[in-house]
Amino acid sequence: MRAKGQGRRTYLERLGQRLDTLRRGIQTGMGPWPSIYKNLVHWFVIAIPIGIISGLGAVAFMWLWQGSTEFFLGYLVNIRYPEPGVTGLSPGGVVVWTSTYPSILLLPLVMALGGLGAGAIAQFLAPEVEGHGTDQAIRAFHRNDGKVRLRVGPLKMLASALTLGSGGSGGREGPTSQIGASFGSFWADFLGLPTKERRVAMAVGLGSGIGAIFKAPLGGALFSAEIFYMTDFEPEVIFPSIMSSVVSYAIFGSVFGWDPLFSAPQGISWSGNVYQLPLFALLGLLCAGVGVGFVRVFYMTRSVMQSLKIPLTLRAALGAFIAGLLVLLIYFLSPWENHFVALSSINVGYGFVQAIMLGQYTVLSYIPVLIIVLALAILLRMVATSLTVGSGGAAGLFGTSVVIGALLGSAVGVFFYWLFPQFGIYNLVPAGYVAVFAIVGMMAFFGGISKAPLAVLVMVIEMVASYSILIPAMLAIFIAYAGTGRTHLYSEQVDTRMDSEAHREEAIEFALRGLRVGTIMNSRVEPADPGLTVAEVREGSHWKDQPILPVLRDGVWFGIVRREDMERLDPAAAATTTLFDILSVPRSVVSEETSVAEAYKSMETHSADVAVVIGAGVEMHYRGLITRTMILGIIEEGARADD
Repeated sequence: MRAKGQGRRTYLERLGQRLDTLRRGIQTGMGPWPSIYKNLVHWFVIAIPIGIISGLGAVAFMWLWQGSTEFFLGYLVNIRYPEPGVTGLSPGGVVVWTSTYPSILLLPLVMALGGLGAGAIAQFLAPEVEGHGTDQAIRAFHRNDGKVRLRVGPLKMLASALTLGSGGSGGREGPTSQIGASFGSFWADFLGLPTKERRVAMAVGLGSGIGAIFKAPLGGALFSAEIFYMTDFEPEVIFPSIMSSVVSYAIFGSVFGWDPLFSAPQGISWSGNVYQLPLFALLGLLCAGVGVGFVRVFYMTRSVMQSLKIPLTLRAALGAFIAGLLVLLIYFLSPWENHFVALSSINVGYGFVQAIMLGQYTVLSYIPVLIIVLALAILLRMVATSLTVGSGGAAGLFGTSVVIGALLGSAVGVFFYWLFPQFGIYNLVPAGYVAVFAIVGMMAFFGGISKAPLAVLVMVIEMVASYSILIPAMLAIFIAYAGTGRTHLYSEQVDTRMDSEAHREEAIEFALRGLRVGTIMNSRVEPADPGLTVAEVREGSHWKDQPILPVLRDGVWFGIVRREDMERLDPAAAATTTLFDILSVPRSVVSEETSVAEAYKSMETHSADVAVVIGAGVEMHYRGLITRTMILGIIEEGARADD
């Protein structure tokens, strides 16, 4: 009878063998299967496990966030914090939030405590945890071969739960995206995938985490392809990201239900009134202006906080504490709507977006006061998020942008609702239509500053399950995208794939594709006969100032001799050694009609730093030399010209 330990070892050995077989199959393309099936199975094996971990990670983070919020804000500060969606509504179909005095006075201290914990995790365990997280993933894609440490996801999840649950202002997409990104990077390394596919796997994890937490699988998949660039797309990411996002969404929805994130008012839709379209265009312009302001406030605040000569742990606590003091100040100065302004500026804030969408305005008849309340809430949310995240707290910027966009859209809708009756136009923007402006504001605000308009358009529609507002949303979001110009929220984004280190080889090929080797080759080097001795060459002018000497006889090249090889010989050896004795045959040989891009690829393939150029159609007829240094010099010169 086998011992229990021996049986366990045998099982683990078999499991290891199967995993090794799986790895080899992925690396070799799944054997002789037809290419379409190989591609499907290839990405199935990569994407599905990433989706499973992303979905489970999103579930774990939601539990952590809810528990942290209940403890810090509920138990310590005695705030009843609202949640969005059907489950967040009271039996009366409204969103409810409450707070009490003097418990509210503890808010700055509680927020500082959360910032202290998040800062300590970033300072001592994983620096990547600091901030909103999306920039770290973008940087990893462009500059670090898609490598994200496995520990980053769980630690980011814990730090974000502390930051948000204690009242820190931010979004919850950061931790879920980094959970998926870190596992995607790990899984690619485990399977032994090349660098290019590691980048794709990391991006797939980022998108599936976001698709789960927002209950927007298609939007999450598009986001993972669009977020890396300001004006470009990563098409190879979409197919595996859709597979992964569906899995992560299915896991998350199985636990937290299938209802969309927000419960839209019944019957909400665009009325089809074309006279309303200029109003949505104006909303897009306002979203662009306010979005540019938010980006500048955030980066200015971050710069100031990072300039403080104090440890990250204390800096994150200080930023959260200052944000808490501002929230507390506004709490007493603006008591309207049950302290709406102050309370909507802490934690995630989606419950207050839900209240806006449902039109819970008890001061609706006092339009100027309501607009001031919404404007003040926008400003406070911007400053609180900038202090919380910019100081080193762990929270996302997507979620807080959704809140700001909803507030701005609602303020614009309320203003139009009040304005047009003054001119006898009563039905252009009815009261119930304000929610449409709030939803479109969500899309336009974040879509403009994130430079991911298509993904955000799809994602918000999924979040509210209302496709009828697509037309005004398209108009507003792309006006906001154009209106923000070069201003973007994620500093690690680059313009196009040609500007990314991830596509360096493609950029080289693109730049050099139309250039022929014959136009840049070095044909001025005087060749030498293979029968010459090294001493005779040294006495002549053949090799001076030339690192490489071509060796020819009657126009037919034999190979090359490097100057360093000639310099190694002492005078006695140089007198008896011919060039034929020390020549080497270049591994890379190209025609003068070959493109420079193909010549560079040939040198890369053969690990060569020089290629011999021969005449087109004439076998072995030497024309010149081309080196890797020459090609890279042309690329750098072109880059300087573009700048």
